[in-house]
Amino acid sequence: MVRWPYRPKTPRLLPKMLTDSPDRALLVGHREDMETGAPAAKSDPPGCAGARHTMRTLPIRVNPVAEESLDSWLEALASRTSSTWGEILQATGFFDARGNTASYWAARAIVSLTAEQLDVVSHCTGVRPRRLREMTLQPWIKDTSSQRRSVASLRVTGSRFCPVCLRERGGRWRVWWRLRWAFACPAHACLLADTCSVCGGLQRTAPPRFRDVPNLGSCSRVIPQSGQLRRCGGSLSSVRVLCLDNDLAIEVQRELLCVLHAGRVSGGIYASTPVPSAMFARDLRVLGQWMLRHGRAHDVAARISDQLWQQYALRAANDVFRPLITNHGARMTSSSPAADAAIACMAAPILQSADIESAAKSLQWVTSSMCRRGLSPSKRCNYWPGTTSPALDALRRTVQCANDRVGRTRPSP
Repeated sequence: MVRWPYRPKTPRLLPKMLTDSPDRALLVGHREDMETGAPAAKSDPPGCAGARHTMRTLPIRVNPVAEESLDSWLEALASRTSSTWGEILQATGFFDARGNTASYWAARAIVSLTAEQLDVVSHCTGVRPRRLREMTLQPWIKDTSSQRRSVASLRVTGSRFCPVCLRERGGRWRVWWRLRWAFACPAHACLLADTCSVCGGLQRTAPPRFRDVPNLGSCSRVIPQSGQLRRCGGSLSSVRVLCLDNDLAIEVQRELLCVLHAGRVSGGIYASTPVPSAMFARDLRVLGQWMLRHGRAHDVAARISDQLWQQYALRAANDVFRPLITNHGARMTSSSPAADAAIACMAAPILQSADIESAAKSLQWVTSSMCRRGLSPSKRCNYWPGTTSPALDALRRTVQCANDRVGRTRPSP
């Protein structure tokens, strides 16, 4: 049985049609190596020093655009040269002689590149290693171990996108759209999209098919059509999104991007105990989800804009924000942009409070909602898990103590 993505055997790595157009001549050097019997470094994985000597530089160069992701740039290179996804991965050294597919290495490279991979890809494409590193999630997620649950929770399954950005950038994707806390476009003041308007599928959950030439700005999901599996091909630049002019979500989005890129938080309730951005993101998630879970609907709606609340309620009714488990057991989120925007807009102001006491006062509406629903704000089980930052743990204790004092001073019936 042939597993997908199919990896062709060595004699057919680069078919003859590679020389059919001038642009595809960038891969002729690789084909000549095969035909002349040039030795290949079979024992070297992609990116090793031995692999670099077997690679040719590509005469056709495509410069990355601002904030572009690595996979988007590779697709642009393939589209410019009319090469298939598999051919461009071969030309840039993403094949592994030890058995892993090129698509696996390309997907792993979206998160981070090893020093050897940076060397090989830079050698083949002429793009500086520092620029290549900026096209991965490494500047945003400092610890890029794919098996850490705390790290995987910072990413979403696939990628979100701004249709206006895609139209203006010629179908080129921003790297930070893959972050969990990317929910709005500061440049165009709109909520990000995550699905195709034609097939309804999440975007960029898998690499392009091995034998397909990438079509920039279109949906690459494979769907059944007329009894066959074909690419959807829907235009992503025409997807309708929610306008967020003068919305708090836009300002919160700018601040979160700055925090994630800085890698550390030392303001608000973290003034005395700074934390890494990954811990801050976890605090933001658990606090916001606790507020959504225990707050009454009209109380939640009063703290975010009406249009964002309507969008959140619609997606929540469809139950689309469920956690997913990766192959290694790491958890990645498939939450919607509206849900993450609502969480961030409610939780970020709390975490930015001047001190723990003022943050606790800002949460009184949540504990009041809990009391009306018959839940005790004093019980530990009604709060978030204990694997949070010391500052958020101190906030929980302060809220509990405040409710204990209210309970003791309340007159008996």
